[in-house]
Amino acid sequence: MPVVLYNGDPRWAMPLALRELVGLPETSPLWRWQPDMRYHLIDEGGFSEDDLAGRDALPALLFRLESSPDPAQVVVLADAVLAWFGRYPGFAALRAVFSELLGGMMGPLGPDVRVPEGLLEVRNMLASRAETWKQQWLQEGKQKGEQEGRRKGEAAMLLRQLERRFGALPGWASDRIATADSVALEEWGLRVLDARSLDDVFA
Repeated sequence: MPVVLYNGDPRWAMPLALRELVGLPETSPLWRWQPDMRYHLIDEGGFSEDDLAGRDALPALLFRLESSPDPAQVVVLADAVLAWFGRYPGFAALRAVFSELLGGMMGPLGPDVRVPEGLLEVRNMLASRAETWKQQWLQEGKQKGEQEGRRKGEAAMLLRQLERRFGALPGWASDRIATADSVALEEWGLRVLDARSLDDVFA
């Protein structure tokens, strides 16, 4: 039974059968022989938090861990994983997998952090570092927001300068400005002073 386990942010929108990917017209002489294998899709994002929380199943805990952005919530889920293994002994191999999974979530703590191998030890380390981790994330998010705000301001200023100099802008020029980084925007802004055409600005 072919299964696709998908954990991307946007919901799955691709075909669920190989026939739909081939695209033969029904009048084709090969229509009868085209492959028609279907696969079962498990789209993690299609489950609500309440739905997953109500399931006493390890996959539900896995899905919740993969979608949780809050370090404090990760610690709560790690406790739930430990409780699950307490209720269902005999899954040593899976316990090791979850130890590795939770250990991988410590990446933001720095490359020199030694991640313990045991699931309980990993959980305790997460708990002790959760607040520091959260503050680091908040600071990084604030910095990224400030940088994006500056970039948008630079883009808006450049649009006004170009429209005043050359009139209404073609779509391609607006698109380039909308997707440019601050370095390019600054360079184009300097070129406006001497440019005779839009091509001189974006050359």
